[in-house]
Amino acid sequence: MPQSIDQPNLSPSEWKLIQGLRALPDEALRGRMETSLGELLFFFRTPRCQGIGIEGFPCGDPRSSCEDCHQIWDMLDKVAERARKA
Repeated sequence: MPQSIDQPNLSPSEWKLIQGLRALPDEALRGRMETSLGELLFFFRTPRCQGIGIEGFPCGDPRSSCEDCHQIWDMLDKVAERARKA
């Protein structure tokens, strides 16, 4: 079936994410979550810092430090661990 706005082809996990967003009770919270997810997706697409990668080449983004990247990854690991416990 071709994808359309009315019936997009989404995986079960994509549908679960959308349903979770729609279930948020507060409009402000929903907007904050959408913004946060957008930033998170950007980070996953471009996880770079100004440090040197394993291969010895710069990661690429002078706006971030290696410490910033590691803090974000550590926080994401803590969030995932907390979600598994819930």
